[in-house]
Amino acid sequence: MKYAADTIAELARQSLKLAKERLSGVPVHCGREPRIPGLHGWVFEQTVQFCLLEELAVRGIIPEVEEQSKLCGKAKADLRVGHVLVEIKTRGLFGISDVERYRKYKQWAQAKGYRYLFLTASETYMPYRRGICDAVGEDSVFLLDQPDHWERFVETIVNELASRASGRPPGVDRTRGRSRRLSWE
Repeated sequence: MKYAADTIAELARQSLKLAKERLSGVPVHCGREPRIPGLHGWVFEQTVQFCLLEELAVRGIIPEVEEQSKLCGKAKADLRVGHVLVEIKTRGLFGISDVERYRKYKQWAQAKGYRYLFLTASETYMPYRRGICDAVGEDSVFLLDQPDHWERFVETIVNELASRASGRPPGVDRTRGRSRRLSWE
């Protein structure tokens, strides 16, 4: 593996710091450190996506990637990699209602031919951890603070992509997805 959970966490930390520094450099900045709701989560999502695409590229896999992939109504998954949807959370769940939301997301994803995965940096509250494992399946939950979960996440996606040669669920327009490479300069 090119990355491990600790290197991903460090890359996310450095990238968040850089994002705040660059935001502080805009002409209208008034001296206060940027505190933008969702910035930490967005940087973590980008970091996971970047690291995953690097891991796949090492294996010669360049999949279609889409951010904020529509599921049903306003519901979206954070990332689509081929026919795999990934929900990415920085700090786990905020309540038991999240468990039920992701249970529905998995059902909607499966109905459209997608595999649904849930990845978080950590989930320390055991009722939420058990809940999300029950809701989406223990084999579809990845907690980066647990040994080998990053490796298992990457291998799950590699195996899923290999299991479906086209990498697309039935009915997905082949012209819409685009391979993308992200860089952290």
